[in-house]
Parts: sequence; C-alpha cells; structure tokens
Amino acid sequence: MIAGKIQSTEDLRYETFRKKEIVVVIVSFLLFLLSSAFVGLSPHNFLELPKMTKLFEFPNLSLLPRLLQASLETLAIAYVSTFMATVVSLFLGILAAKNLTPHVIVYYIARTVIMIARTIPDIIWGLLLIAAVGLGAVQGVFAIAIHSTGMLGRFFAEAIEEIDPRPLEALEIAGASYSQKIVYGIIPQVLPAYINYTLYMFDHNVRAAIVLGMFGIGGLGFEFLIKLRLFEYDDVFAILLAIFVLLFAVERLSAYMRGKVMG
Repeated sequence: MIAGKIQSTEDLRYETFRKKEIVVVIVSFLLFLLSSAFVGLSPHNFLELPKMTKLFEFPNLSLLPRLLQASLETLAIAYVSTFMATVVSLFLGILAAKNLTPHVIVYYIARTVIMIARTIPDIIWGLLLIAAVGLGAVQGVFAIAIHSTGMLGRFFAEAIEEIDPRPLEALEIAGASYSQKIVYGIIPQVLPAYINYTLYMFDHNVRAAIVLGMFGIGGLGFEFLIKLRLFEYDDVFAILLAIFVLLFAVERLSAYMRGKVMG
C-alpha cells in the first residue's frame, strides 16, 4: 500500500517535471522565432553562408615566420594584463567577501568596483583608454586588465565566501591577526580555485587581445585587419592559421596546468 503511494507520488513528480520541460522548450523556441524576426534572420540567410567559401585561398605559408612577433605581442598583452588583474583582484576579492571584509562599507565599495570593471566590456574600456594612453599595446593591456579584474574579483570573492569557516575560527581563538588569517586560513583553501580561475582568464585574454588588436592595440588582430582591408586573402588565411595554432597551444597548456592543479 505504502509502496503504491510512493510510486504514485514519483509518477506525479515525473509528469510535472515533464510538463515543465515541454513548456520551457516551447517558450524557448517561441523566443527564438521572435528574436530572429527582430534581427531580420531568415532561412535565406543560412543558404547564403556557403558564399563565404568564395573568399578562401590557400594560406600564404611564407608569411607565418613573420607573424611570430605579432603572436608574441598578443601573448605578452594577454599575460601582462592577466598578471595585473590577478594581483589586484586578489585584494579586491578579500575586501568583497562577506566573511573577510574589514567593514561593511569596504565590502560595498569593493563590490561596486568589481561590478563596474566586470560589466563594461574590455572593448569599451579600450576605446575609453585612448584618451589616456593612446593607441597601442599599453591600451590593450589596461583594457583587458580592468575587465579581468572585475571577473576574477567576483570569482575570488565567491570562492572565499564558500570556504570552510573552521580554520578561521581556530585562528581567531588562537589570537591570529587579520593578515595571519588570510595567509593561513584563506589562501590554502582558495589557492587551487585561484590558480584555476587565473589560467581560465589567461586563456580568455589571449582571445580578447586578438579581438582588441583590430582596434589598434597590435598583435595578430591588427595584422588580420590590415590584410583583410587589402583583400589579400592568402595572407588573411595564413593569419587565421596562426591564430588557430596559438589558441590551440594556449588552450592545451592551460588545460594541462589546470589538470595538474586540480589533481
């Protein structure tokens, strides 16, 4: 009797879950149709996509050695900006964590800084920074660093808030100072997540540096834009090949290091 009631309850829950799934799918599809109509997307646009193959030319492989400097510049922009963001966001993350902030006012100030840095895209930061530092690699470094600081600051703050509070409580009972609680109670717990988020951010920032390159900061993105404007498609596809190799190498290295960190 009891088993029958339990089975009936499970069947009812399953049916309810299935109905919700169907509603979600229908609503999502309707939103897709409305959004497609709003932006002017039609089946004809999909049929036009193969025309892009007309631009294809065999990559000019002789250009690849000359792209080494542009690749190194892209990596340097991504690395320097990630390093700067990692250092600043660690302090911001500590101040923006409810269980570690020294004062509620400091908490809200840190959260506001993180929100502003994160919500404004790095491309917008790059355009705003032209008035301060002009066009070039430095512009890209600061733009990516500011946005990355917001992203990492939020990740670090949330990681700190989710730590096991018992080590902190033990340190507090032992009379540990604020800095000692951070060094011995916080960092050992959040270090794997800290490294993992940083590696992910570097992977993302390499892509951001390529995109921002088309706005004048240099690197592979800048080379791509120049060749595209000159309609030199053999060089364009050579640059695309270099971008693929660079991103593949960075992604595999990042994944390998994350695997080592996470055990």
